[in-house]
Amino acid sequence: MTVDFATYCCEKDMDKLHDNFNTHVESHNYKFDNLHLIYQRCLPEERHGVFPVISELNINAHSIFSNMYTDILSSNGINPDNEEADELTHGWNHSHYWKHHCVNHLVAMEKSSADYIVLCDADCYIRNQRPETSWINEGIRILQQNKDALLVSPSDGSGQKKTQTMSQQIFITERKRLQSIDFDLPFTGFKDGGPMQEYYFMLEGRIGRYMEKHNLYRYILNDNFRYWHKQWH
Repeated sequence: MTVDFATYCCEKDMDKLHDNFNTHVESHNYKFDNLHLIYQRCLPEERHGVFPVISELNINAHSIFSNMYTDILSSNGINPDNEEADELTHGWNHSHYWKHHCVNHLVAMEKSSADYIVLCDADCYIRNQRPETSWINEGIRILQQNKDALLVSPSDGSGQKKTQTMSQQIFITERKRLQSIDFDLPFTGFKDGGPMQEYYFMLEGRIGRYMEKHNLYRYILNDNFRYWHKQWH
């Protein structure tokens, strides 16, 4: 069984990712097979050689540039020409523009060959778990024992549960299974009291629609496995 870890940044957060990389990865208390760093719309390749070092793990860097978006989305079954999504996520320069929040995870899954993959925003880390445990082991156990579990996340402070509301901040999944889902199910409208409107077109909303259609869930662990969002922005 192999488990990879992937994280990502845009240009403005590159130095913060490098500065915090060791702590970021070590917080999971798991010996990953490979690490994948996805650089979205970052500086030219010469900057990408400045990597922190952590034990003997393999660090793989992958660059995503703007002209690659169409191919990335299309190859994963997503129509890149979606005027409704463009309008409701406020266009290219907005922080929640839908395409920026789809391509990172898709590229990470494509570049990995692991059985399981942890997909984790660069400003998220595990702040609480017992030293002898890892939320990743618990997540794999749940994925193996529950057919309705598509993904598993550590606790966000709301307690243990399963939900069809997705968060793409941090989760573990069986890579090939998630990679094969339909990411382009039609948007059918906002939910009362539901997530922000941009959610529905980002990758998390697309995964959420798939879970609803197929009666699948994101399992959230109890507060013994707690993550934290640093919110650099």
